[in-house]
Amino acid sequence: MSETIYVVKVLLKRGIWRRIQISSRHTLHDLHKVILDAYEFDDDHLYAFFMQGKPWQGEAYWSPYNDEGPYADKIKIGSLNMAIKQKFLYLYDFGDEWTFSVQVEKILETDTTVLKPVIIETHGGAPEQY
Repeated sequence: MSETIYVVKVLLKRGIWRRIQISSRHTLHDLHKVILDAYEFDDDHLYAFFMQGKPWQGEAYWSPYNDEGPYADKIKIGSLNMAIKQKFLYLYDFGDEWTFSVQVEKILETDTTVLKPVIIETHGGAPEQY
């Protein structure tokens, strides 16, 4: 049984990025968690994914603790019909507004089951969250 794997580059700012591998079975909430792990941030704020790449505009998926959905923990990565080079925005902490550009770099098929998202490469130090 084959599984689709996405390799995404998560850019905070020039020279500071992380490359993450995630399965089509995982949710956007899983992607949120691995991005925070990759940047050593605490998971104590709301967040959203803005699929057109601009904050507070267009199609968005929200933290499960937000007042309104659709919620990121209900959206599987594979249901987004993402393409190579596609970009979207991950915004974390609605007060400080940390913005991360996420770009799909590869879409792979594998016979291996991917149990959890994996940080496969890091570049640049993680900034202080607070």
